[in-house]
Amino acid sequence: MKVFKTIDEQIEILRQRGLIIDDVEKAKLYLLTQNYYNIINGYANYFPRQGDQYVAGTTFDEIAHLYVFEREIKQAIFQASIAMETHLKAIFAHRFAEAYKNIPYAYLNIACYDKSKTLKVISTISQLARIIDRYKKYNGNSITHYVHQHKDVPIWVLANYLDFGELRHMLAASTTSVQNAVAKDMLTFIHRHLPDESLTTPFSPEIMLSFIENINDVRNICAHNNRLIGFCCRRDSKYWSPLHDQFGIAADSPRNTVYAVLISLQCFLSNSEYGAVHNTIRKESHKLDSRMKTITANDILAKMGFPVDWHHKVKRIQH
Repeated sequence: MKVFKTIDEQIEILRQRGLIIDDVEKAKLYLLTQNYYNIINGYANYFPRQGDQYVAGTTFDEIAHLYVFEREIKQAIFQASIAMETHLKAIFAHRFAEAYKNIPYAYLNIACYDKSKTLKVISTISQLARIIDRYKKYNGNSITHYVHQHKDVPIWVLANYLDFGELRHMLAASTTSVQNAVAKDMLTFIHRHLPDESLTTPFSPEIMLSFIENINDVRNICAHNNRLIGFCCRRDSKYWSPLHDQFGIAADSPRNTVYAVLISLQCFLSNSEYGAVHNTIRKESHKLDSRMKTITANDILAKMGFPVDWHHKVKRIQH
């Protein structure tokens, strides 16, 4: 078992490893309130080291600044994903309801989904039924109201109780016609970010769903405060030339990075919503550069798939 170390002992270990600590009391408070494992073990490998030894004069403040940088961009990406989720829920609920008018609990009917995805559909229906069963037991929520007053819970009501993963699986199990309608509606956002002359390839359901899947992966990292630097999604998103060509991502380039996920958010967000996350990452990257001595923002951004000097080359988005 790992032996418990006091804060003073943790400080001494860091000093023995060559880490420069200018303000000991500040460092003690930071370790107490932020957790040694999260701060030191989480970020030590991004700084020059030989074994356990810091070799370039790395300071405790540099590690703390890197922690703050990642925290700020995770919060920005998570907020962007919430805005995206709001749009996706509203559009999907509308198109699903439009396709199955006057069918009570249509989303619990296997006939209202893609017939080639039986197992996925059964799993989705079971999860939706559990959500209704869970909430209808209690008063004061819209599911209970609709069950008792209308003998049906419309999809636009149920959608408010779905998490992002449940929404994604429901959309993935839906018919191609419903998926196409949702993908077409996303062009409202896409036209705000990409030149019309570049949109020569359709924004297909397959492309849309692959983007959503990877956004879901990154969102989970941000929501659970896990390490975003160095994170890669489980698979590449589909290549879509109108988007990827604009940002120098070729068909054979990795598309499972945080950067690839960031640019794909343009397909689901307004100019102001995307501008907020873009500008935050740009600002925090410049701030990181000003606070680092032994590494640069480029070193960190590269581990998330960003091009070299991204924060210097891109402009602030006005919104």
